[in-house]
Amino acid sequence: MPFYRKRVWAGLYLLLIFFVAGALFYSFLQQNRLDTDLTSLLPDDGQNTQAQQMAKMRMNQRMNRDIVVLVGSKSPDKAVEAAQMIQQKWQDSHIFQSVTGKLEPDVAALQASMQRLSLAVVSEQSWRNIINQPEEAFARQAQTLVNPFAERSILPVDQDWLGLGNIIMHQASQDGPVYYNFQTGWLNIDDGDTTWVLLRARLPEKAGLINVPDGLLKVIHDTQASQDVQVLMAGGAIFAAENKATGEKESQYMSILGMGLTFLLLLLLFRSLRILYLLLPLAVGILFGLAATVMLFGHIHILTLVVGTSLMGVLLDFPLHWLASGVIQQQWNRWQALHIAAKAFLLSLIITLLGYAALLITPLPILQQTAIFSAAALISAFLFSLLCLPAFFSTTQAYIYPQALSAMLSFGKFIVRKRQIMVQKKWPVLLILLLMGGGLLRLNTQDDIRQWANLSPQWMAQAQKIGLLTQTMPSGQYFVLQADNDDELLLKSRTLGKSLQDLVIQKQLSGFQSLDQWVMPFSIQKQRQQDVSRLLSNTDNWRDLVNLGIDEHSIRDYLTGLQKLPLQTISQSLDNELGTAWQDLYLGKMSNGKVAAIVSLSGVSQVTALQKLADKNNGIYFVNNLQALNQLFTHTRNQAIVLKIASYLVAIVLLAYAFGWRKGLLMLAVPVLSSLACLAVFAYAGWPLSLFAIFGLFLVTAIGMDYAIYVSVKQMAVAERLAGVLLAATTTMISFAILGFSATPAIASFGRSVALGVFFSLILALALLPGADNRGRCNESV
Repeated sequence: MPFYRKRVWAGLYLLLIFFVAGALFYSFLQQNRLDTDLTSLLPDDGQNTQAQQMAKMRMNQRMNRDIVVLVGSKSPDKAVEAAQMIQQKWQDSHIFQSVTGKLEPDVAALQASMQRLSLAVVSEQSWRNIINQPEEAFARQAQTLVNPFAERSILPVDQDWLGLGNIIMHQASQDGPVYYNFQTGWLNIDDGDTTWVLLRARLPEKAGLINVPDGLLKVIHDTQASQDVQVLMAGGAIFAAENKATGEKESQYMSILGMGLTFLLLLLLFRSLRILYLLLPLAVGILFGLAATVMLFGHIHILTLVVGTSLMGVLLDFPLHWLASGVIQQQWNRWQALHIAAKAFLLSLIITLLGYAALLITPLPILQQTAIFSAAALISAFLFSLLCLPAFFSTTQAYIYPQALSAMLSFGKFIVRKRQIMVQKKWPVLLILLLMGGGLLRLNTQDDIRQWANLSPQWMAQAQKIGLLTQTMPSGQYFVLQADNDDELLLKSRTLGKSLQDLVIQKQLSGFQSLDQWVMPFSIQKQRQQDVSRLLSNTDNWRDLVNLGIDEHSIRDYLTGLQKLPLQTISQSLDNELGTAWQDLYLGKMSNGKVAAIVSLSGVSQVTALQKLADKNNGIYFVNNLQALNQLFTHTRNQAIVLKIASYLVAIVLLAYAFGWRKGLLMLAVPVLSSLACLAVFAYAGWPLSLFAIFGLFLVTAIGMDYAIYVSVKQMAVAERLAGVLLAATTTMISFAILGFSATPAIASFGRSVALGVFFSLILALALLPGADNRGRCNESV
């Protein structure tokens, strides 16, 4: 007696199902295992240095945890009032770690920082102007004393005779369009007759793209809907929140729609509610797919879940192959039918699993996750169908509509007739091959990370407008610098900055930010101490102040104190509110003893010139995430094609062993030609051949092989084989065709490739059938 007829195995399997369901439920209670971050689908680049890995993390955090909000109105008061309301609502939502709007700086702390950093952070140009024309610097401070409308620093004049405080404040604000409004305490941007008020919100440390807070999208939408002023928002978390909502919604409605249409079709054909028992292997397959993915990866991505739930049609293949014989045979033996169907399906299952195993070699976690999910789902659904499903179908007690059976047989005979005509006349085969070849030559094989997700035009437009207003347009390109010490690091940054400034002038770059724009190396700080000493030696420098009655000792004491200021390291210069804008750029000391920093870029229009500035031997690395990812996709796609060819070689060996070389090659032609035909359709439709489309063709190979094997089982009547393949193909095409309408380009590409591939596999597999009369009996002459 076969093991699957022993009840003990069915009982043990049911216990395993309940245990896995309980463990998975407990796992989700402990932590949210659903991942929506696109970057988590990408591999970790083990070849990167520690500094590059830290820089990537820092830059991602900078762009993905922070949300920038601009509130604009022609009435400044109205803009401030609306900004205050938004700040209060966002703080009350408890979603954000901080919401920064109105600034109330600690004046005493700022004054202390300015005095401490007076020699370390003043720009070279400003310092050169002071040293070359010290009389003018002192004269400006004299004017400040007598002119009530002169620009004033937060430092008292008697503590800042050179006027360094104003210079430092301008540098801290980076002299951009954003300025601090001392009257309101808010950061403003003036754009024509519109005043924009700036807010910054930061999500908690563990939030961002991977763990998007559940209420974030609602807060964002409510903010836009409730304001009668202009509100612009930008941040990676907004796109992630929308992708999460879209993915969850798609997963739900596509699953419901796919399942509903599939079972409606089966109910119409079988006319029995008993067919709903086929929901059980579906549920078990998805359960084990989820559990295996979470166990191995710690989470499951929303894209994996969408693709995984679309496997419903494939999970039904085996039970439908089995039941197809029961609705046609007058005397149906469920165990005998199960044995015949299981032998055929087991071979195709092994070939399918080999294909999935090959995908585990690829470096992309999305392919690895989907391969694990699909393999676990197929194995578990097959075992449930083998061990438990027969108990629900002691007899089928229903038959397919005679009209439906007649239509199936007519369709099969039509395919066989067309096959005979094509074989006899030859030219139709040649025409089809020419069309396929022409399509393959036109195929667009360009991979792009932007094809993975549907980025909302609304949020893209707002992000671009914020970039224009703030004159900061963050890009995925930046430099990482490494050096033996802080001084060498700043000198490298300074040298690189000169080259970058040339690119800004040439409009190949709109701007950049580097540490040398904020703090000077020790060597320059020491030189400035000597410069102050020379100032002390010439009393004519501050004659205008003395003429106003300022005590000369006060000026000398100020300059002497300035001369004795301690040298400031990079860390010390950043450890205050003034250096906030540069804090993320300093990576600190690495495990190899070197120090590292980031040079961020904005508005990159020409990458080639930037690449030429990199010098790995000198510790200057250019990072271009978008280009690197697209190159990785191309490499992975090519690798996947090689693996696919390898899977064909394995398949032909297995098929030749089971059916002989001639029959094996004919059966292998089904998935091969189906894949090529699918590629040709992609070319003529203008769809790019993405990595996801290639992965879809892996599934097509498995399905096409399954159909080819099933129609070759001689123990079944032609009608049984025809019904089994037609039912399996129809349910599979339903679920994957629905994916083709997904708003996510990657999912849509996957769905189209599988749906088209299954359609062509069905036609080619049926072409292998012998003819049949109206009762489904074999008739080789047809």
